[in-house]
Amino acid sequence: MNLSVQILLKNALELIHAKEIDRAQHLLDKALNASPNNPDIMRFLSVLAAMRFDHAGALELIDKVIALTPDNGVAYSNRGNILKELNRFEEALASLDKAIKLQPNYAEAYSNKGNALELLHRHDEAMKNYDIATAINPQYIDAYWHKSMGQLASGNYEAGWQNYEARWSKSHPIQFQHRYIPRLENLKEVAGKKILIWAEQGLGDTLQFCRFIKPLVNLGCKVTFVIQKPLINVLNSLSAYCTLVDKVDGSADLSWDFQSPLLSLPLLFQTGIETIPADIPYLICDQDQKEKFEPQLIKSQNLKVGLVWNGGFRQDHPELWMINKRRNIELEQISMLKNLVDVAFYSLQKGDPAETELNEKQAALWPNIMNCAQWLDDFSDTAALIENLDLIISVDTSVAHLAGALGKPVWILNRYDSCWRWLRGRSDSPWYPNAKIYQQSKPGDWAEVIERVKVDLKALAISH
Repeated sequence: MNLSVQILLKNALELIHAKEIDRAQHLLDKALNASPNNPDIMRFLSVLAAMRFDHAGALELIDKVIALTPDNGVAYSNRGNILKELNRFEEALASLDKAIKLQPNYAEAYSNKGNALELLHRHDEAMKNYDIATAINPQYIDAYWHKSMGQLASGNYEAGWQNYEARWSKSHPIQFQHRYIPRLENLKEVAGKKILIWAEQGLGDTLQFCRFIKPLVNLGCKVTFVIQKPLINVLNSLSAYCTLVDKVDGSADLSWDFQSPLLSLPLLFQTGIETIPADIPYLICDQDQKEKFEPQLIKSQNLKVGLVWNGGFRQDHPELWMINKRRNIELEQISMLKNLVDVAFYSLQKGDPAETELNEKQAALWPNIMNCAQWLDDFSDTAALIENLDLIISVDTSVAHLAGALGKPVWILNRYDSCWRWLRGRSDSPWYPNAKIYQQSKPGDWAEVIERVKVDLKALAISH
C-alpha cells in the first residue's frame, strides 16, 4: 500500500470516528481508485454502508474482503455484526465463531458473539462470552457495557449497576460532566451537603430516573437538578424537593460539595427489583393546564386512547439509529387499530418524521384519528393531554415514561431486542406498576403485537 493511500485511509478512519460519513466516503472512494481490491479500504467502506443502514451493501463488501483475505478474523467479526443487524442471528454466530477460530484471543469477537447469543435468547452463554472477552482484555470496556445490559435485563441489578458505569468509556461514550466537583461515591454523611445531580442521557431516562431525587433529598441534602430544557415545566412538581435548572455555569462548580450523574443514583441506593421507588404518580400535572384541554376532546363515552408509534431519531447519536428504527412502527401498521369501535384515538406525535407523515397520509390511512400536534408546544402540554385520556399506547420512548410517571395506564409496544429497563420475559414493569408490555415475539414483527393489542383494546372498550 503506497503512502498516499495510507494517508487517505488514516484520514477516512478519523472521519468515521467523527461520524462524518460523506467526507469519509469521498476519501475511501479516492483510495479505492488508487488501490483497487484493497481489503482494508473495502472493510472501511463496509462500515460506512452499515452506518447508512445499507446492511445488504455492507455484507456484500465484507464478503469481498473475506474472499481476498480468508484468514481475516476482524472481517468475520464485522460480518457477524452485519448479519445480526439483518436479523440473521444463527449466521452471525457462525461468522463470529469463525473469527474466534482464526484469532482465539480476539476479545471483541467474543463480546460480539455474546451480543448475538443474547438475541438468540441464550443468555447464560452470552454472559460467558463477555467474561471471556474481559479475561482476555480487562481493558475492553465494551464487553463490560454489554455485560451490564444482560445483567440489568435479567434483574441482576447488583452487578448490572456496577458494569453500567462503563458508559463513560465505551465506544460512543456518554460525556461525563462537572469533573471539577467531587463525585458522590456513597450516601453516607450527605446530610447538609449541597449536591448537583445532572441528567446525562435522553428525555425518557430523565423521566424514569428523576424518581430518585426525592429519596436523595430525604437524606437531608440540598439538591440542584440539571435537566433538559424541554422538561423544565413538566418536572415542576419536583421543585418542592430540589432546585430545577436547565444549565449551570461551569465557573460555579465550587458551589457544590458533590455531583452525580442521574443514572448512577440506582447504584448509590443499591437498588434492586424490590426496592425500586415505584410510588406513582411521582410527577404531577398542572391542573389548570389539564382543564384547558378538556374542551378540545371529542365529547363521547368512547375509550380515549393516546398513541405514539414513532420516537424519532436523535441526530447526534447515529449509533442509536438502528435501535430507533427497530423501535418505531410505520403509520400503515399502527393504523390497523383504526376500525375498533367505541375507541377514540388521539395522536400524541410531535416532531418529524412522524408528524409530517401523519399530515400527509392521515386522510388516506386514518381520517378519524385526532392529530394533537398543534396543542403540544411543551412536555407539560403532553402531560396535560395525557391526564385527559384513559390510556396511552406508545413505543419505547419518552411519552411512555411520562405516562408511567403520571400514573396513567400505559401499554408499551416493545421491540424484540428489548431495552434492559423492561426486564426479560415480563409483561409488567416494577418501574411502572401502571404499565403493560407487548413485546415482539419475532424480530420486526409488529403485526402480531398489534393483533394482541387489538384484542385487549376491544375488551377494554367494552368494559369501559
